[in-house]
Amino acid sequence: MKFHILKDIELWKLVADGDQTAFDHIYLTHAKDLYKYGFRFTQDTELIKDVIQDVFIHIWESKNVLFINKSIKFYLFSCFRREVIKRVNVACKYESIEDYHSKISWEVSFQEILEENQISLDSTHKLSRAIDALPLRQKEAIYLRYLQELTYDEISELMGVQIPSIYNLIFKGIKSLKTVLSHSDFTSKVIFLFYFNLHWY
Repeated sequence: MKFHILKDIELWKLVADGDQTAFDHIYLTHAKDLYKYGFRFTQDTELIKDVIQDVFIHIWESKNVLFINKSIKFYLFSCFRREVIKRVNVACKYESIEDYHSKISWEVSFQEILEENQISLDSTHKLSRAIDALPLRQKEAIYLRYLQELTYDEISELMGVQIPSIYNLIFKGIKSLKTVLSHSDFTSKVIFLFYFNLHWY
């Protein structure tokens, strides 16, 4: 069966009915993105792998009672984010999640965003400076919107921030990147995409 052409509600129904192949498809589709997202919070690869495994075990064991009324991807990211933050907080008793979070490199993820929008850089140093200037919530909101393609509603619920604040976080983050990067490096295409998404979600 071509699972990728199914709507999430159809795919989840198969899983709820015990279809192991459909469940495997969900894992193969989303596990890599969850792993990358985990690096936004910790570089402990074993912790990230454990959380991913536990999330999927929980879903399989609870498939008969779970009702996923949003996208499967959103549900996975929501469960994963909540659990990984909890475990990182336990592992870093004397350090806030914000402090720990700030040590994680975002350059690779943001390079992907810029490359997808056909934006070239003279040097990665410029990108590093631009990203370092962004507050953590701006980084995460941009990452979730542009790289993971979550809707503003989903990002709002995931991060526990009101939708207007998500718009503001992303707009200010994009504006800050544009300020640090040269005009030739950062074209108006990203700003156009932001406004397009803003008016259609």
